[in-house]
Amino acid sequence: MKPAIVVRVGFCGYRDHCDGSNRLQVFDFTNSCDEFKNRVSGVSATGGGDSPEDVLGGLNAAVTSMTWRNDTRVLLHIGDYPPHGRRFNNTDDDYPNGDPNGLTAEQVLGKMRSAGIHYFFGRITQCTETMISVFKSIIGEFSVFDFKSTPDPEGLVEKFFDATCSAINTAITLRE
Repeated sequence: MKPAIVVRVGFCGYRDHCDGSNRLQVFDFTNSCDEFKNRVSGVSATGGGDSPEDVLGGLNAAVTSMTWRNDTRVLLHIGDYPPHGRRFNNTDDDYPNGDPNGLTAEQVLGKMRSAGIHYFFGRITQCTETMISVFKSIIGEFSVFDFKSTPDPEGLVEKFFDATCSAINTAITLRE
């Protein structure tokens, strides 16, 4: 008889460096869907300055500040803009030389790999194409889910649910 699978979900939201203490929102893992829903329902997309966001700070917080206990570890990153630095974008960037806290994609993605976390990305805009390429050059192939052109909230929720299930199934299959 197989042991019961315990699914734990957490959330790490990020904004940009100019948003100060509101830059990161971390809700550690829980196995309660109601608790997770209550926590996340209070999150809103606010703030920001330039186009790039604190992607590396958000991923770093997800990897290092959350309690990863399960053997199967999935990080589904959903984003509309890349990290700071010319390496990732050619838009208006207050930090064209990269993350002002000194984080690099190699450091953050390396920590993720060392922790046995499977990375998946949900693309909202084309602005993340270069980031996806750079990340793949560092950690190899990963699944990219298309969240673009989803005009209604119900459609977005359905795409998110499908992507989450697919990411978990893929990670479990890779483990077996």
